[in-house]
Order: sequence, then C-alpha cells, then structure tokens
Amino acid sequence: MFLKALKFYRFKGEPNGWSLEGRPKGNEYNQWLTLTGINLVVGKNASGKSKTITVIRQIADLISGDKKLSDLRYGTSEYQMEFDDNGKKIEYYLSFKDFKVVQETLIVDGSEKLNREQSKLFYEKANDFLSFKTDSGIIALTRRDSEQQPFFESLYQWGKNLNQYNFGSQLGQNMFLRDINAIKVDEETSLKDTNKVAEVFVKGQNRFPDTFLNLIISDMARIAYKIKNITTISIKFISVFGLAVDESDLSDVTDQTEMSQGMFRALSLLIQLNYSILSKSPSCILIDDIGEGLDYERAKNLIDLIIEKVKDTNIQVIMTTNDRFIMNKIPLEFWSVIQRLPGKALFYNYQNSKETFDEFKYSGLSNFDFFETQFFITGFEKEE
Repeated sequence: MFLKALKFYRFKGEPNGWSLEGRPKGNEYNQWLTLTGINLVVGKNASGKSKTITVIRQIADLISGDKKLSDLRYGTSEYQMEFDDNGKKIEYYLSFKDFKVVQETLIVDGSEKLNREQSKLFYEKANDFLSFKTDSGIIALTRRDSEQQPFFESLYQWGKNLNQYNFGSQLGQNMFLRDINAIKVDEETSLKDTNKVAEVFVKGQNRFPDTFLNLIISDMARIAYKIKNITTISIKFISVFGLAVDESDLSDVTDQTEMSQGMFRALSLLIQLNYSILSKSPSCILIDDIGEGLDYERAKNLIDLIIEKVKDTNIQVIMTTNDRFIMNKIPLEFWSVIQRLPGKALFYNYQNSKETFDEFKYSGLSNFDFFETQFFITGFEKEE
C-alpha cells in the first residue's frame, strides 16, 4: 500500500494559512500532490521540503495512534489523501480545529465506511451503518476492531510501519546499549525511533544470521566504504556497547564514537533499511536531506542503492534534497519540484507536468538547470 495523492492545509483560509498542493491548472489551485513508489522532493531552502516529510509523518502517527491531536504543534489542519492498496482505492479525509475533529471520512473503492459528521460507521457483522461516538480529540481510525472494521487495518499498518530518517541528524551515533543480553529478539521493534540502530543491528543478526550482515557490508561497499566486518563492542571508558566496523585498510576497529558523521549516517540508514526489508515491515520510508554529510559521489550512489533495493518491493520512498550534485545525478522521473508561493508549496512532477519534463530532455542542460531556471514551470514556450 502506498500514498498516491495528498492535499494538506494548515489554518485554511486564515492569514497564517499554509498548504501542500499539486501544480495548479491555469489559475486553479487546490490540485493533488501525486506520488509514486520512488520520490525525490527538491526545492530551495525554506520551500517546504522538510515540512512535507513532517506532514506525512504526522498523519501516520495519528492514524497509528502513536500520537494524539493534543500532541501536535498546530491544532488546526486538513488532510485529503488517496491510497493504493494492491489496486484498491482508499480515500481518507480528516480535518480538525483547535485539536478537535471537525470531520473524518473513509471511502473504500467508492463505498463509504466512515462519516464522522453523521456519526456513521460501517459494521461488517451487521452489514450496516451504526451510530457511534468518539471523543473529539481522538480520530476514529484508532478504534481498531479487525472483525467489525477490517478496512481500518491497512491504514493502521501503513501508519505504524512508516519510518522517517533525518539524514542530517545523529541517527543514533550518540545512543548506546547498556546490556546486549537484555535485548529480546522476539519482541517487535519500532523502527520509528531511528536512534535505536545498535539494538536493530543486534536483532537483525539474530533474526537473519545468513543474510543481514552480508547485505550491509555489500551495501557499504557500493558507496565506497570497504568494511570486512561489523560488530558490537564495549565502548572505552563509558561501560556501554555500540557499533564498530573493521575497515579493510585499517589495523584496528573503529567504534561509532570515532566514525565520521557521514559514514555513521550511511551505516545507520542501511542497517535499519535492510532490517525493514528483511522483516517485511515498512510501508513508507521518509528520508530528509538524503546524502547530507557525504561527498556527492557517495550520496548519489546511496540514492541509487536505495532505489534499487526498493524498486521491486511494496515500499514507498520519499526523499528530500537541495544538493545540486545529487540533483544532477538522479533522473528527473523521480523528481517532485517545489514552487514556493505565499502560503503554498506547489509540486511539479512527471505525473502532472509530463510534457514539460519530456521537453527538457532535448535542452542539453543539466538537471540542476531544470530546477534553477524554473524550466519545470515555464518550459520552452514561455522561456522564449
């Protein structure tokens, strides 16, 4: 299941309002931001790249019950979403004001299953709508009953299994294990906490002893980090355990406190990504500032690797960057380019601007020029 289309509004109609939308049609706004399996969101600083990631993460946390409306920073927003669930169309709408639900609807393949405004919820065993009431600060999708409302389950799993990696952050480099033996391999691991990379590594070794470690070593080699082994060791002076790598050209191991930020970020991401794929758990992976801290060749190779690893899976990837070198290396077919207007972030991609994207192939210019000159908006005709 993946997120196919999205519209988002914060403080809609108010002076401080802000929205995520697709490319306008003429003078008509309020269009869908369309997404595919692999997406690279590009834009200038402060254009809305990280906000886009945050908006998607926020609704995932609400749907899964990991957060309540009262936990949010802003209490007035509206979501319109379309999902593709193995060919089944799921439409979900949620609006809330001052941290209280105003409306919530769910439609599956054209059949309404939930209408919060009318207090209607479909019950499978009764084969009918029954009246229901839920606290105004709680969304109805968190009322999970797999027998009566099985149509909630795919959305719940999407929200629960969505992972977000802020590549410019520590990604667990400053987090350690007190006791390796205390880790319960059979317990479910929440991959939403990306600081627990050492714990994920230990569980991956135990759950997938024949593949996990070799995959990570092979993946690190693809981005020019030649490693013979990865393990957990006692970190000097602080009586905790952390990750360590045995690099081919060094005589001693390097623990996570001594690794460069770029190397550790790549290692952390690949440990968690491989664990996700092997455990068949992820639905959507969000990566903000992909490649931050890596030289551009390594960053490009990392993105190529991610695309290759998820291309034939049911995992959706949404990455962001404003690095010109990365943009020049990644095909435009994966791009969603942000045009920032007052109170709006408008997205142009191959789905809503196919003619313009195709035209650019014959320009002889670099991918970065497509972005920098705003060709994605004007195309050849208006440029002339």
